[in-house]
Amino acid sequence: MELESLSIKIARSENLPVLPQVATAVLKLADDPNASARNLEKLIERDPALAAKTLRVANSSYYGLSNVATIARAISILGLNTIRSLVISVSYQQMISGRISAKNFDKVAFWSHSLAVATAARILGKMQRPEKAEELYIAGMMHDVGWLVLDRFYPGDLEEAIRIAKAETVTMCTAEERLLGFDHGVVGGLLAEKWGLPVPLQNAIKFHHNVDGDSEYSELTSIISMADYLAHSAGLGSCTPSEAVELDRSAQLMLDLPEQQLKVVGEVMLQEVQRAQAAFQVSLAA
Repeated sequence: MELESLSIKIARSENLPVLPQVATAVLKLADDPNASARNLEKLIERDPALAAKTLRVANSSYYGLSNVATIARAISILGLNTIRSLVISVSYQQMISGRISAKNFDKVAFWSHSLAVATAARILGKMQRPEKAEELYIAGMMHDVGWLVLDRFYPGDLEEAIRIAKAETVTMCTAEERLLGFDHGVVGGLLAEKWGLPVPLQNAIKFHHNVDGDSEYSELTSIISMADYLAHSAGLGSCTPSEAVELDRSAQLMLDLPEQQLKVVGEVMLQEVQRAQAAFQVSLAA
């Protein structure tokens, strides 16, 4: 498979995984200096089903709310950035719930891994870049979106990459590079660009397995890389839950996080993920 041909398919919007329009607009709202809580409220309310699911999750014990009946009230309590992350999470889960073509691509494991990376990224963000914590949560949630593209366009190749990774106990990136000549991060970066996501999110998706390749936002990408490592280390993998993912030393040096501190972050992540899974109890059945 040539990356150029895949790029053309993505550019032409042929059979792409589709993030709901409201979610795309919510993502872009972050780059608008004039954006307000009212702007966000109006966007979410354009999609009644999305608004209802957002409120259901917001009223869970994970967010600590109850009897919050309107998006405006949820925003006033949780804040614009937290609600934005919540909307993206709900939208992304809806997108994942569609049909999966590669028979060994476990979408439940994929969702759990995405949630774990998002959670770890938020924790690391609060430690390193508090003002970017929610943006990092969104980047962590969507970091492996390239697999959804491969499943949509080349399910046979994705299936074979999963088989190689499992049979030889290598990472999916290793299997993909050998089979395709590129990895899912590069593919996800193409989709993120097509969606018009903010450049830091594009880079985090594209370079989370190659931190040295990001010369613009390496700190944020390092946090996503580290969060991915923590999720895998805790047994919350995606395509191949047991795959061994090595710690990116460039990311570790960038963030200056000793092993013991990483261990603590991993423990907190597991606790948070268990609570979050209860909140996002949406069926992923096709």
